[in-house]
Amino acid sequence: MTHWRMQLHPSKPEAAIEYCVKSLTTGYIGLDFTVDIGDLTTASRNDVPENQRDYLAFADEMKPGDHVLIIVHHFPFALVTVDGPYNFIRKPIPELGVWFQHLRKVRNVRYYADFITNAHAWERIIMTDTISPLRDQNSKSYQLIENWKV
Repeated sequence: MTHWRMQLHPSKPEAAIEYCVKSLTTGYIGLDFTVDIGDLTTASRNDVPENQRDYLAFADEMKPGDHVLIIVHHFPFALVTVDGPYNFIRKPIPELGVWFQHLRKVRNVRYYADFITNAHAWERIIMTDTISPLRDQNSKSYQLIENWKV
């Protein structure tokens, strides 16, 4: 099982919470690219912009049962468990409540504000990328998931 951290908003930080809530309440996490890549299971690595190649792990490495820490504005927002395989949709469907073409079903959505109810005690976790597998078991993000998932 791998731990991850991820942001769920497109390049619209002013609507980050809105996008997170819409995605999580429909039971999905996802991402998209600045250019049309198509299905990541068939896309060539060379077709993916170099600064977005870490997104490929969303399709290749992420597995059902993995935990994903959702970050908004450098603060933990939610913890979810991946509940399905990678999926690609040609065009986002507004009725699904998702803005992205690359998605995974999630379950067990838990919100940080219910875990740590005093906002003054929230720990800031700087995140400048969209998705990261957490390989360092001593990192703040990894330790937060370990303490929270119990």
